[in-house]
Amino acid sequence: MACSPGASTRTRPPGLGALVSNSTAQSILPKGATVAPIIISTDKTQLTQFSGNRSAYPVYMTLGNIPKALRRKPSEHACVLIGYLSVDKVDGAGITEKKQRALVQQLFHASVKLILKPLEKAGKEGVDVTCGDGKVRKVFPILAAYVADYPEQCLVTCSKYGTCPICQCPETSLEEAKAQLPRASIWTLDVLKKARSKGSKGSAAFYNKCKEYNVSGYAVEPFWKSHTLTDIHSCITPDVLHQLYQGVFKHVLEWCGVLMDEEELDCRIRTLPPAFGTRHFKNGISSLSQVSGSERKDMARILLGCLVGRIPNDVMLTFRALLDFIYLAQYPTHDDTTLKYMTDALELFHKHKDVLVELGIREHMNIPKLHSLLHYIDSIKNLGTTDNYNTEMFERLHIDCAKKAWRATNHRNERPQMVKWLERREKVAMFETLRERLAEELQHHVADGESASDSSADSHTRNRPKAGILLPKHPSVRQQSILSIVEKHDAPGFSKALNSYVYNMKLGRPLTSREAAEASSYLPFSHLDVFHGFKFTTIPLSDGALEHDSVKAKPAIGPQPARFDTAIVLQGDDAEATGLQGKLLVTTQ
Repeated sequence: MACSPGASTRTRPPGLGALVSNSTAQSILPKGATVAPIIISTDKTQLTQFSGNRSAYPVYMTLGNIPKALRRKPSEHACVLIGYLSVDKVDGAGITEKKQRALVQQLFHASVKLILKPLEKAGKEGVDVTCGDGKVRKVFPILAAYVADYPEQCLVTCSKYGTCPICQCPETSLEEAKAQLPRASIWTLDVLKKARSKGSKGSAAFYNKCKEYNVSGYAVEPFWKSHTLTDIHSCITPDVLHQLYQGVFKHVLEWCGVLMDEEELDCRIRTLPPAFGTRHFKNGISSLSQVSGSERKDMARILLGCLVGRIPNDVMLTFRALLDFIYLAQYPTHDDTTLKYMTDALELFHKHKDVLVELGIREHMNIPKLHSLLHYIDSIKNLGTTDNYNTEMFERLHIDCAKKAWRATNHRNERPQMVKWLERREKVAMFETLRERLAEELQHHVADGESASDSSADSHTRNRPKAGILLPKHPSVRQQSILSIVEKHDAPGFSKALNSYVYNMKLGRPLTSREAAEASSYLPFSHLDVFHGFKFTTIPLSDGALEHDSVKAKPAIGPQPARFDTAIVLQGDDAEATGLQGKLLVTTQ
C-alpha cells in the first residue's frame, strides 16, 4: 500500500495555514527516517444472536507497510486488536437528547485518544526500530487511514450526520456531480474555536454556529487534535461493503421495486439458468430479510440481465453506470486507464440520474453514499486500492477477536475475561509460529557446497503457490462407454480428439495428419470414468494468491436440465486483465 500521512492532491480551502501534506511529510523527517502509516478501524458488533443484546466495540490496528495479501489474512496476525470501546448506554435521566448524544460522542473521542496516546509522541519524535537487515532506523508511526462505515465516519471527523465527512458539501447539494472544497483537521478545529466564541460548549449558539459549517459540535476535543501530521478527513477511506453494496446497490434494488412488480422480478431471477460464480435465487429476492453483503454481491451479478426489456433505457444506463463503478472500484490494481473507466462511469450516472426524479422514483438524489463516489478516485490515488482498507477485512476479525472471545467467558463481566483469553491465545500463536520457523530453517538448511543464492531461489520456487486442476475424489459416472459419452454430451468430435490426445502423449509430439487418421481408428480402451466437473486454480497478477474456479458439464438427468459451461482461455502475454484481449481459445465443455 503506497500511503503517506495526510495524503491529498486536492486544493485546500483558503485560510488554513501551513498544513503538512502528503508530499512534504517525508521531507520534514530526519535523514534516514521513514513513515509507518497506521491504519485504524472501529466497528461495533453484536455478540448474541437471538437474545441478550450484548455487543462489543473493538479497535483494530495494522500497518500500511505490510503487503495487503498478508493484511487480509487473519491467520497472519498482521491486524491486531488494540482495545475495546465502551458499549454501555449513557444514562439520559434529567438531560436532553442532544446532551446525551454529545456525551456519547465525547466518550468515544476520549476513549480513542487514550488508546492512541502512544502514537502522539511516537509520531512526533519517532521510535528506533530494528529492521530485517539488522540495522536500527528511526520510524515515525503516523495515522494515515481510518476505516469505518458512514455513521462512524461522521463521528470520527466531527461532521454533521447527513453531510460529507471529506468535503464541505451540505446535505442539500449531495447530488451535484462535483465535490466541493475539502475539509481539513485545522479547518474543523477552527470552526469549533469560532463556535466557542459565540457561546459556551453545549449552548444553542455554539451548536448553531457549528451547523453553519456542517460540523456536529458534540465532540469539542477530538482524539486526532494532537496528531500533528494527520489530516483526519484525508484519512477517511472508501467503504466498498457499506457504501457500495449495502448502500448504492441497495438503493438500486429499491428503485427496481418501484419500476416493476416484485413478482415479475422474482420470476425473472428464478428462471435464470445456474452458472458458476452466480448464486441461483430459486425463490427470488423479495422475500429475503437481513440481506448480507455477500448476498448483495450475488444479486449485483445478475440484476441487469433481469431488467432488460422491462425498464426505460435511460434507467438501464443509470443502473449500468453504477454497477460498472462498483466493479471498477474493487480492482486490485489501478492505472490511469482504469481510473478513467471509473470517471466515465460516474459521469454517465450523473448524466442520466435525473430520469429517476422525472419518473417519480426519487424526490431528490441527495444521498450521502451516492455522493461518496466522487471521492473514490482521490482516495485510491492517495491511499491505494480499496482492498487495502475495506471494512469487510476488519469485520472478519470480529469472529476471532470478539465473538469467540465472548463465547469463552461466563457472560458476566466478560470484557476482562475476553482480554485474558485473547492474550493467552496470542502467546500460543506466537510460540507455534516460532516453532514452525525453526523447523523450516532446519529443513531448508544450506547443504555443503550449495550457495546461499541457489538456496534462496529454490526456497522461493518451493513456497510459490502452484496452479493446477483438481478432480473430485470419485467420478460422477463410472465406466461409461465412449459412444454413450458422445451421444449424451453431444460431443461428436470427442472420440477423434481423445485418440489424438492419447497418441500425442505416447509419442511426445503432435501427430501428423496421416498418423492422426490411423490413430482415430483404434483406442486401447472403450470405457471411461466421467467427471461432471472439475476445479482449477490460477495465480493472478495481484498478491500471488490462488484463485479458484470450476467448469461443469453434465447431461440431463430426469427433470434436471443439462449444463454445459464455456471456458475462455487467454493465451499469450498480450492478454489484458481489464477485458478479453489477445488470442482466444474458446472451449465448450
